[in-house]
Amino acid sequence: MITAGDVVVCSALECRPHLLVLAADGPLETALLADLARESIQRLHYGEPATVVQAVQRADDIATYHVPTDDVAPAPAFGGAR
Repeated sequence: MITAGDVVVCSALECRPHLLVLAADGPLETALLADLARESIQRLHYGEPATVVQAVQRADDIATYHVPTDDVAPAPAFGGAR
């Protein structure tokens, strides 16, 4: 089950971008991992996904995307879905 704070890849796209799941009710609300600051990515690696999700949701300059649940897979580099 995919939850907020998980890092997934969009398997529907050839480039398979890494996405941070911000909300998982219905189509996933996500943000591109590449758009996050280095500190935010480090916080994800150190197990602080809730802090990063809250920060991204409050940020005005980070674009979010809605992705169907069927189009994503766990991102192996981040340990996949919890």
